[in-house]
Amino acid sequence: LHQREMGHACEWETSMILRIAPHLVGDYRSAQPVEPGDAFNPAARGWITQDRSTPGHIGWPHLASAEKGEHLFRAFSADAVALLERVLCWDGHSWQ
Repeated sequence: LHQREMGHACEWETSMILRIAPHLVGDYRSAQPVEPGDAFNPAARGWITQDRSTPGHIGWPHLASAEKGEHLFRAFSADAVALLERVLCWDGHSWQ
């Protein structure tokens, strides 16, 4: 993966949609990269995509693939499972 964090309609999101519903993805291969720039962290939700991107994406969607989407889904699923396992193992009292 080229990107290190999620953008909008980026390499990550496009890859995941290519994996589960490729018929919904348009001509992503010709999309020009849109650098993420400074998202005013930590107020990352103080803007909307149209404020930062004329074509409607942020990132590198042209690098997407269904294989990357599968990798991302596996990683996210494993993290969700690990969190739920921690919840199941909690004794209901301690915070350690």
